[in-house]
Amino acid sequence: MTLSTQKIQSPKFNQLMKTAEDLFMQYGIRRVSIEEICKTANVSKMTFYKFFRNKNDLALRLIINMLDEGQVAFDDIMSQNIPFAEKISQFIQLKLDYGKRFSKEFYQDIIGYTPEIHDLVLERSQQGIQQMKDLFREAQQKGELKKDLNLEFLSFMIDHLLELREDPRLLSIFPNMYELTRDWLNLFFYGVMAQDEQGNG
Repeated sequence: MTLSTQKIQSPKFNQLMKTAEDLFMQYGIRRVSIEEICKTANVSKMTFYKFFRNKNDLALRLIINMLDEGQVAFDDIMSQNIPFAEKISQFIQLKLDYGKRFSKEFYQDIIGYTPEIHDLVLERSQQGIQQMKDLFREAQQKGELKKDLNLEFLSFMIDHLLELREDPRLLSIFPNMYELTRDWLNLFFYGVMAQDEQGNG
C-alpha cells in the first residue's frame, strides 16, 4: 500500500483526517457524509477533493494510518527487554485502549465497508496473528508459558478468531467494543501464563 507511506503536510488535510476519525469512531463510516466531515472540520468540499477522491479514499487512508500506528505500538512492546507476562499485560492494555475508541458501528464498517478495506484489515490481522504465534513459541521455549500447552491447538484457535470477528452474533452480545475486547482477552489469556509468571510460585 503506497498510501501508508504517503505524507501530506497541510493543516487542512490533517484537520479533515482528525475530524473524519472522530466522526467515524463515533458513528461508523457509512452514516457520516462528506458534507458532515467538511462542515465539522470547517473545510470546503472543494478542498476536500484536492486531497481525497471520495469518502472511501479518506476511510482507507485513515485505516492504514491506524493500522500502522497499532503495529508500531505492538513492536515497541515486544522489543522491550521485559518478562513475557509484562509484554502480554501491555499488549492487553493496548487492545483495551483501542476497544475504548471504537464504536460497534465503526468496527462493523472496517470489516465490511469496501472489499479493499476488508482485505487490508484481514491481511494485517493475519500478520499480527503470525507474530503472536511466534511470540508464544519463543516464550514456551524460555519456560514462560505452560510446558504442556499445545501450541498447535493455540494456533488453531487464533486462526479462527478472524472468522469469529465477523460474526454479527458476537457483536450483538456486547453493548460496546471495550467490553467485547476485555472479555475476549480475559478468556484467551487466562491460564496461558506459566505459574512463575503469575506469581503463584
